Amino acid sequence: MKKLLTLFVFFFCVTAMAQQDPLYSQYINNLLVINPAYSGSTTDLNMSAMYRKQWVGFEGSPATFNATGHIALSNNRMGAGLIVLQDKIGSDKTSEITFTYGYHLPLNNEMTLSFGLQGGAINYYSDYSDLKINPADSKFTNQSVWKPNFGTGFILKNEKFLVGFSVPKLLKANSTVEQLSTSLYNQHAYALGAYVFPVSYRMKLKPWVLARMIKGAPASLDYGASVKIDDSYSLGFFTRNFETYGTFAQINFGDHLRFAYVFELPTKNSVGTQFTTHELTMGVRLSTLSFHDLDKIRNF
Repeated sequence: MKKLLTLFVFFFCVTAMAQQDPLYSQYINNLLVINPAYSGSTTDLNMSAMYRKQWVGFEGSPATFNATGHIALSNNRMGAGLIVLQDKIGSDKTSEITFTYGYHLPLNNEMTLSFGLQGGAINYYSDYSDLKINPADSKFTNQSVWKPNFGTGFILKNEKFLVGFSVPKLLKANSTVEQLSTSLYNQHAYALGAYVFPVSYRMKLKPWVLARMIKGAPASLDYGASVKIDDSYSLGFFTRNFETYGTFAQINFGDHLRFAYVFELPTKNSVGTQFTTHELTMGVRLSTLSFHDLDKIRNF
């Protein structure tokens, strides 16, 4: 019975998410994970590590780890970055290494238009050894496939608003085993809009909307808002399609260190309220080049 349940969970995960990008809830504080144009836009060396466990207690549920870093170059007119990612769902594991580049074009004293490119390689790995299956079924052959990845994006922003659009992976990915072709990945597009409202000298309100789009499926929409106090503490609330609700907190320790935590609660329209999600992030900012600036307050 347990094997049948495991197999059911496997099919559920593959059908629902095998062709999906990893979900993130803290992208609003690190846009590099969805848009390469963010590279170098923080005018420093910015690094972070994140771990996300989705639907704790649900066998085979997604677990994601990523490490990102990007640095401002050429008097903050350009930036370069790196993303290392591992995402595991059931019997499938995806590993990525991606290099990013951003060019920042000042339109006036306040507004900047940034263009981004990224490229790298993705490994799609499947291991069905823990499942009770028919070994003669070629659909369940263990496999490890490497595919190239290219992506692009842009961001238009000043200190009050930000709009961005990106397609982090432009190439579809397929795998063929004994003339059976399986889709590994379809392109995703992201559209983000955010605005900052000064509430008082010490407090700012930042609402945002993010649309995740994939061909053949309805758009997934995030609605969120955060309050930032003294440019050091952030508290936020968001919902994904009004089926998952979450809250997050971020604390900046001086100019260099930050820590963030996300708690998500799904509803019965998703997987049920008993399977919660947790996401942890640790980050650091450093001034390594003469034109880097840690003192300037940035809202994005």
